Amino acid sequence: MNAHITSCLLGGALGDSVGLPSEGMNARRIARLRSGPLRQSLVFGRGMVSDDTEHAVMTLLSLHECDGDVHRFTKQLARRLRWWFAAIPAGIGLATARSIIKLWLGCSPEKSGVFSAGNGPLMRAPVIGVWFADQPQQRRQWIHASTAITHRDPRAEEAAHLIAEAAAMAVKPCGNLTEILVRLEQLVVSEEMRIRFAQLREHLAARKSVAEFADSFSRRRGYVSGFAPDTAAVAIYAWLHHRGDFTQTIEAVIRAGGDTDTVAFVAGSLAGAEVGIHGLNHTWLATLSDYPLSAAYLQSLTDHPRQTFPRWPILIVRNVFFFLIVLTHGFRRIFPPY
Repeated sequence: MNAHITSCLLGGALGDSVGLPSEGMNARRIARLRSGPLRQSLVFGRGMVSDDTEHAVMTLLSLHECDGDVHRFTKQLARRLRWWFAAIPAGIGLATARSIIKLWLGCSPEKSGVFSAGNGPLMRAPVIGVWFADQPQQRRQWIHASTAITHRDPRAEEAAHLIAEAAAMAVKPCGNLTEILVRLEQLVVSEEMRIRFAQLREHLAARKSVAEFADSFSRRRGYVSGFAPDTAAVAIYAWLHHRGDFTQTIEAVIRAGGDTDTVAFVAGSLAGAEVGIHGLNHTWLATLSDYPLSAAYLQSLTDHPRQTFPRWPILIVRNVFFFLIVLTHGFRRIFPPY
């Protein structure tokens, strides 16, 4: 199981880092700015990760330390989130920021979540799904605990459950697509997800592209929003549509536009868990050059779980550098091609 956790984590980090330079852009702009095969391109041909990968790492470390106790897991994850937030991370979601402020003010992790259906819980769901791949009851319990720390909207938890279930199935692949869809559909509760799931079935049957599927329910053509049901649906669709091809899964998600780093992180986590380390894009992996979350560090987490993250004061220095890079990318978008 350790190998699957590592490939899930690395797959997510690669999706996150390759998708990050396109975050917030529509599909047409991405096609013009990033023609040809995608590569790491955040800074001089190298990639860095965002809060998506950081949340996954904090979740994994908390799982290692909780000894199977969900209440201890919640406290460990909440503690890490507090100190991670204190290092001023760039691009943090508003709902996650508000919930962590509540944690700092003394609110318990069980009550700190705010009413939002943002993507925060989906960043933590794939690792939980792989960790409890053979334990469906624990999987649901830990997803509920993880989600409640930051989000209270039932649609956020529903989306996180779907991603965790998909991750569990990616570890023990079912050859039958029908069986996968049946298992996932059993977790669908909201009307929003029912609509997306019906379209998912139709588009898979017709072999439509990821972008076509995303546009079938998106309020804005060429743009996948940060709404958790949208992210979950597109990530699952990309995993199933390009099943077994990690690189194509990530490329298709990014070229659909919008919240590219998070959607590619979730899709990459699913695809990575299934294909294993050898099935990842090793060119992208070799040019992932973040610190302290380097590729080597991410690979060490399963064999040496007593790691520290967040690391102070290194993380503050790193976040300032990261913010300046993101600011430079934002400034670049002022200029053509549009």
